[in-house]
Amino acid sequence: MANRVFIFDTTLRDGEQSPGASLNADEKLEIAHQLARLGVDVIEAGFPISSPDDFEAVRRIAREVKGPIIAGLARAKPEDIDRCWEAVQVAERPRIHTFLSTSDIHLDRQFRMTRDRALDEAVAMVKRVQQKFKKEGADATFRAINSKAPGFADRDLYPFVTELTGLCVANGVTPAVRGKNLLDLKDQDGKFMIQEFVRTASTPPGHGWVDYRWLNPVTKTIEDKSALIERMGDYFVGVGIYKNEQPNENTIGLISGSPNSDDTYLQIAYDLAEVLNDGDNLRILPIAGIGGPRNIRDVRYLRGVDIGLTQTNILNNFRRSNERMGQNDNKIVYITKLFTEEVHLVTRADITSIEQLRGQKVNLDAKGSGTSYSMRDVFKTLNIDIQEVSMSQAEAFEKLKSGEIAATVLIAGKPVRSMAKLNVADGLHFISVPYPPQLIEDYYPSSLTHDDYPDVIPAGQSVDTIAVSAVLIAYNWPKTNADRYRRVQRFVEAFFPKIAEFQKPPHHAKWHEVNLAAQLPGWTRFEAAQAWLDNPPSQATSAITAPVAPQPARLDAARAPVPAAKPNGIARSNPPPAPAQPSASAQKDSVLYRRFQQWGSQQQAR
Repeated sequence: MANRVFIFDTTLRDGEQSPGASLNADEKLEIAHQLARLGVDVIEAGFPISSPDDFEAVRRIAREVKGPIIAGLARAKPEDIDRCWEAVQVAERPRIHTFLSTSDIHLDRQFRMTRDRALDEAVAMVKRVQQKFKKEGADATFRAINSKAPGFADRDLYPFVTELTGLCVANGVTPAVRGKNLLDLKDQDGKFMIQEFVRTASTPPGHGWVDYRWLNPVTKTIEDKSALIERMGDYFVGVGIYKNEQPNENTIGLISGSPNSDDTYLQIAYDLAEVLNDGDNLRILPIAGIGGPRNIRDVRYLRGVDIGLTQTNILNNFRRSNERMGQNDNKIVYITKLFTEEVHLVTRADITSIEQLRGQKVNLDAKGSGTSYSMRDVFKTLNIDIQEVSMSQAEAFEKLKSGEIAATVLIAGKPVRSMAKLNVADGLHFISVPYPPQLIEDYYPSSLTHDDYPDVIPAGQSVDTIAVSAVLIAYNWPKTNADRYRRVQRFVEAFFPKIAEFQKPPHHAKWHEVNLAAQLPGWTRFEAAQAWLDNPPSQATSAITAPVAPQPARLDAARAPVPAAKPNGIARSNPPPAPAQPSASAQKDSVLYRRFQQWGSQQQAR
């Protein structure tokens, strides 16, 4: 036994730290079973407190894998250890593997307090200094600060005391400044910080927060800092907190579209950033994505991504696929439906019908894009076999002109900048996309008009097409994960009241279609978003009375599908049905109702 080597395998924890390595619970369980077959002694199954997914993976491995010791990783913090034990206790041989950071970087990053907690503790430390000053006098207080007595130093929190003349009498971390007059001391931006401290302490109410840039005693780097200053007789006491974590706590990662295809998603993402960014209080960080299908996966798994844009048909296929496999994945929730995205099918002038694309090369946009995913299904539904190619729209236009391909297609919210560059002189044009009953569940009838693309579509004419709905999604963070849940909640509470601002120029025209209250059948809305809609601030009620979002047409027992009137144009199905009475919701919107009547007249005239 003395010469035995024990195998402690960390594949399921350290292995996942490699770039590009991300495992779901099923994959981790499969690997764990294989490790058990190989005879390892200990399997470190994961870091339970890091995410709900990792907790679930560790618990499943603990429950199902027999033989090895099943360990969970935990920092030396009570909440980590409790969460870890909750996950591994069902194992036949459970273990908690705990660690304590020792490097300056880990001490700084792993044990840094949240900003709210740091604010509270800074205030508490100032009060302790004041209480000691009143009870034991100035000398005893200064000695306690300078010697870092218990309660007067906590990680990178420390007090300092300065006379109103600028003379430093106590500093918990920098002995060199004690006994010196610092009135002319500047911070890294040239601010006379002590003068501002004195001004804050000397001006009623005698306390306040002052921002400056200063050396972090742990990391030895210059960082943003904010100090609470409070007068204390002829002195002032201050406690500063480092603000570098505030941007991280309040930054929302938004996965959007690809620069090579779906520029609508990128425009929407940058609109969100332009309207909602509020310094360190809230920052929307747009991230270029690959497309709707991958965006769902990125929201589900990718660190740093909080919310994302995708298409409702892709989201519904995601759910249907899981249901066929007997899974009920509730990790994705929606924040709000947004707008419709139209199918733009562009061909050479000699092609006038989608049927003529049978057997021809058609560009379905970049691989993995929402267009590629959706149009593959559309062509299959229409029973049109094509030769699929994948490239950017700019490259596709050139190959269309040279005759190398027959068509290119893009699903995006009109007007799309890449499509707006087309001209009839290029010998390219839009062709119609039919709306068969099989598409009713996920698609809408729509049209492209002269107003949308004046250089391609003649005045008074339109091109029938179909559309899908864009939706803003988030990970279904439980409230127990306070930091991640709070980020998305903060985004919702900033975004929803400002919907009217997004509808002003120069923001994308598609914002006019957004109805925050529109529901997505079969999906749960993010809890904080639903709570806001249920009880909106009184001044924000107009935010949920935006235009009624279009709904997919439905079939009844005796009729063909009836297309809904849409804010972006009237379209007809194929074949055209008889005119129908508008729904109650459409009647409430006079503009929509007039357009519905116009559509009905068009059908009778054909």
